[in-house]
Amino acid sequence: MRTDAAAVARARASAELGAGRGAGRGIPRWGRRGREDWRRRRGRRGRAMARPGAPTAPTVVEYGRVMRERVREAARRRGREPNAVDEYVLNEALAERKIEEAVKMEDFELAKILVEERRRKERELTPSAALAAALARRLREPNSEETELICADVVQLGDRRLTPALSRALCVVTDEYEGAAQAIEHALWMLWQKSGNSYYDARLLDGIRAMSIVPDGLPMARDIFTEIMEAKPEFAEAHNKRATTLYLMQLYDLSIEDCDNALTLNPQHFGALSGKGLCYLALHRYKDALESFDAALRINPRMEHVRRYRESLKTMIDRCETKQLPNSETPHEDVDE
Repeated sequence: MRTDAAAVARARASAELGAGRGAGRGIPRWGRRGREDWRRRRGRRGRAMARPGAPTAPTVVEYGRVMRERVREAARRRGREPNAVDEYVLNEALAERKIEEAVKMEDFELAKILVEERRRKERELTPSAALAAALARRLREPNSEETELICADVVQLGDRRLTPALSRALCVVTDEYEGAAQAIEHALWMLWQKSGNSYYDARLLDGIRAMSIVPDGLPMARDIFTEIMEAKPEFAEAHNKRATTLYLMQLYDLSIEDCDNALTLNPQHFGALSGKGLCYLALHRYKDALESFDAALRINPRMEHVRRYRESLKTMIDRCETKQLPNSETPHEDVDE
């Protein structure tokens, strides 16, 4: 029988590849450096979105443009949707101040009218909105040991309309109530992970579990988050989680794009802002990193790791500017972590 040398070589290479598959990963058994070279040859950016039906290298830019437009449209739709819970809570706080002022001026007739108007608006709330509004009302003064219990109730209720009340509470809680601050932040993360669809909520958790397996689980995590984003482009946390995955894969430019999409949908997402800063830091774009860290700390001043990055960056940039070095690309000095 005639033997084709090229076919034999291909068969041998295929056998060697199969022998090197560890736990189904398909990675040749040729050492750490060889594995890294093999992964690089697969093409980082071109395969960043690689999955059935997803764009490859020639179309990844177009894919990103289409996704950005879908995100902007989703943000516009969301902006037109009223948040009945938050509107009621804000109007109630305003009405209480007006009532207090009317009583102080001894205009009891006006105070009575304002009280009746407030009660009428409360009766117009649906049962679920009334329950959420009751929790939001209790978050107005977060400097209390009771805040931790309130936040536990918020998580159990799972009503995403409470996120504005939590964001306001996070801005005013003091350092004296560290437990309350942590509970507020945890409640925010839990509500951010609610898409409004139980299937995609479960898929998000699948992606988070895959993302925890570094590096082998990262491609699977990326694909899961991409699946969710395509089905629900308005789900900010899917964009944020894929941004984290791409950061771990060292695809910093793509990660920044996902951070921007998450922030378009949720401008208060301090996690996306801090993640964007880490990407800029890895790209040695230090001033952009500093701006992102500053923005994150304005929303959540209790992120100590971000504060450390920010302080180290500020010191380094100030030192470089003192030496009159170009400020667009400062030298690649190490930043203390």
